[in-house]
This record gives sequence, C-alpha cells and structure tokens, in this order.
Amino acid sequence: NTLFRFWSVNLRNHFNRSMYGEFKSLALEDSKEGDNYGLQCLFRYYSYGLEKEFRMNVFVDFQELVLERYLQSKDLYGVEKLRAFVTYYKGDIPSMKHEVQEILNEYPTLDCFKKK
Repeated sequence: NTLFRFWSVNLRNHFNRSMYGEFKSLALEDSKEGDNYGLQCLFRYYSYGLEKEFRMNVFVDFQELVLERYLQSKDLYGVEKLRAFVTYYKGDIPSMKHEVQEILNEYPTLDCFKKK
C-alpha cells in the first residue's frame, strides 16, 4: 500500500512513463484479486496529477478505466474523481469519450457523491 501511495503523490511532480506503467499495471492486477486500494490511488493520481500537469495519454487512460469500472460493477470512485477533475481543472478539457460523458451527466456535481 505504501508503494501505491508513493506513486500517487510522486508521479504528480516527477512523471516517469515506466513508473506510471508499473503503477497502473500493479493496481489493475491487485484489483483483479479484490484489493482496490491501488486503483483508488491511481484514480487520485489521475485527478490531482492531471490537474497539476495535463497529459492527454494519461487522460485517455483515466477515461477508459472509469468507463471499465463503471460498466463492470457500477463503481463510482473513478467517476467521482473524474467529476472532481472536470470541476477543478483550470485549463480546457478536451472532449471526452461519449460513453464517459454520459456517465458524468448522471452525476453533474460532486454533491451527487455525498452519502445520504
């Protein structure tokens, strides 16, 4: 868990393609075994890291993973992190995949994720 937390924070300031690839790969692998902590760290990296420095290839990965997790299990963690990114990012956000935009339209604000 410490390594996932490290990657989530470190990659925001010191992006390294191979480190990112390993982070993503291991987070997905752990998730298949039922441990989602790595994916949660990866989603936090996507949200905060892209806000700090936008990278189109990482943004595409973010969208694909949000869509995959949502379609598989209605997992909202990634949707919430993507909504946060879209809400707080100061730059222009490129158009998103249609399916991802449809999911975000179901959750138009961050308040939608608050526990009732």
